[in-house]
Amino acid sequence: MKKRSLYKSRKFKYGSAAAAFTAFFIAVFVVFNAIFGALASHFGWYIDMTGEKVFTLSGEAREFVSDITDEVNIYFAQDPDVIMADNDMRYIYKTATQLEEEFPNIHVECRNVVKNPGFFEKFYNSKGTEITQKSVIVESGTESTVYLSNSFFTYNENGDRWAYNGEYRFISAIMQLTQSKAPIAYFTTGHAEDVPDNAEGGDSASNALSGLLSDCGFDVRTIDLTQEKIDDDARIIVIYNPKYDFIGNEAESENSDEIRKIDNFLDGLGGLIVFEDPEYAGYMNNLGELLSEWGISFRAGTNIADSSHSMSTDALSVLAKYDSAENAGGSFYREILGFESLPKSIIRKAMPVDLKKSGNSTSSGTKTVSHLLTSYDSAELRDTKSGEVIDSGEMGLAAISYETRVIDNDFYYSYVMAAGSPSFASSSYLSTGAYGNRDIIFSAMKLIGRSRVLADLPIRPFDDTSSSATTAEANSMTVEFTLILPLIIAAFGGVVIIRRRHS
Repeated sequence: MKKRSLYKSRKFKYGSAAAAFTAFFIAVFVVFNAIFGALASHFGWYIDMTGEKVFTLSGEAREFVSDITDEVNIYFAQDPDVIMADNDMRYIYKTATQLEEEFPNIHVECRNVVKNPGFFEKFYNSKGTEITQKSVIVESGTESTVYLSNSFFTYNENGDRWAYNGEYRFISAIMQLTQSKAPIAYFTTGHAEDVPDNAEGGDSASNALSGLLSDCGFDVRTIDLTQEKIDDDARIIVIYNPKYDFIGNEAESENSDEIRKIDNFLDGLGGLIVFEDPEYAGYMNNLGELLSEWGISFRAGTNIADSSHSMSTDALSVLAKYDSAENAGGSFYREILGFESLPKSIIRKAMPVDLKKSGNSTSSGTKTVSHLLTSYDSAELRDTKSGEVIDSGEMGLAAISYETRVIDNDFYYSYVMAAGSPSFASSSYLSTGAYGNRDIIFSAMKLIGRSRVLADLPIRPFDDTSSSATTAEANSMTVEFTLILPLIIAAFGGVVIIRRRHS
């Protein structure tokens, strides 16, 4: 009997056909995946599946940038493929390219600083400027700002990356570079208060607050009210930890009457933010009288302590209690109250902020005063010198007062915010996303500044990808996912083989 050729056998015919079809299908799939991946990378074909829409440009961001017509260039100091492979830089690059797609006056370009260092020479605007492959430069006209990648993220108290704030950082830079006339925020001088020190290496206690105002689009300046006139574009006056009182009725001339100038500024719909220290508040008779007219007073020479709600062993770093969103104070930070877990707001070595009766009528309108933050009812009040407990219970930590005016049938407001310690706006609490202090001051800026500021831009917390499964559950799932799918495929393959042999 003649032996049949293997190549002509039914087994080889169908087996080789199956193998060829499998190889062809895999090849097509690989080629298609490579082509689609390249096109997706080039044209940005991605769907944002993150819970906080980290990769999606917000409506608020679009509104801010839509008013800007100046040409803006955003430069990355690395090649695009390397940027997209970097976990941090990918977030930043995606936001930049989305801005470019939405607005014809914004342009994004990648220049490798290692291959082309000469291109970046014009951006070295100070001795401290450092441009690396993780640098991002925003340029408009002859002005530019250099950022490192970590400035596009918010970090918690443990130093871990907590949220992405790329929209805020980009739009803050664009606004600062393109705004011809930004609203002014003044820090007062002449009373031994803390004022911003913008010099390289400056360490003034008010630098964090100054930086926050600047990032929000304010032109931050200092002012000596005994010598200078308040600019018509001023929106906020900040008094940060004064040691000497402000000049009032005892002034030699009206031009040097600081209290009168502040009062007139508030009558003109300006805003005042005051941070006083318990040690010096007792000397502020004129400033205290001004605040009293707005329904606010301090209990100087005292500190609030709370062993049950404190972040320090001496009980003086008091954990603040938020007001209800239905009340005037709570309405300032209604967005915070919507979080599942409320951020901690801390104020250290604070004196109580007391209120006059809400709705105090004045000849020029109606003032309403409310606590922004209070202590818990477990707090006690200590004399700063003797340490003696002189009171206990819930006490005010910060307050807000506003006056309503009706002009041409429209409502207008003036605001005064006061906190019982400068620590509320210290860098310890403003430079991290772990505390709510920053959000509350942001909210105050939105209202007190009367101009839309970057507080409207959402911070995008990263989705929680940590597993809540126990070790036993994790091991069980590992076994299931490792063995079950291969066993199903093997069983299916076995059925096919048996059916072929008996067909």
